[in-house]
Amino acid sequence: MSSSEILLELGRAVYVTFGPLAGKLAVVVDIVNGSKVVIDGPGLGVERQVISTRRLELTKFRVAGFAKGMPQQALRKAIEDFGLTRRFQSAGLGRRIAKQQKREALTDFERFRVHVLKRKLGKAVRTHVNKNRKAILAAAK
Repeated sequence: MSSSEILLELGRAVYVTFGPLAGKLAVVVDIVNGSKVVIDGPGLGVERQVISTRRLELTKFRVAGFAKGMPQQALRKAIEDFGLTRRFQSAGLGRRIAKQQKREALTDFERFRVHVLKRKLGKAVRTHVNKNRKAILAAAK
């Protein structure tokens, strides 16, 4: 499912990208107009509130069993039954965000070790390619 196929609709899980809620998941519970929606995330650390769609990243997940005007306890149960956080973390966007957070948490020495390992890998690849240049070019034909 490409991002152009994902629609902003009730029950759609969203990832907040900007503001005090940045980095949190929520569910669209109502659409105010074309640029604002009401989100809620009981159990996810998000209170029910109106937010601009520019601050949201749509996910491919739509909470099953969602109904408009659903109370927070029922929404919490629907989110838990759906396994939203587990599904999000295993999806591409969730994995990319986890990777970013892991890189941001590296210490100076760990960043240095990554740099050294990248240099070693590059040297190994260049050495292999240079030694086997004829065979690689012949296989490409």
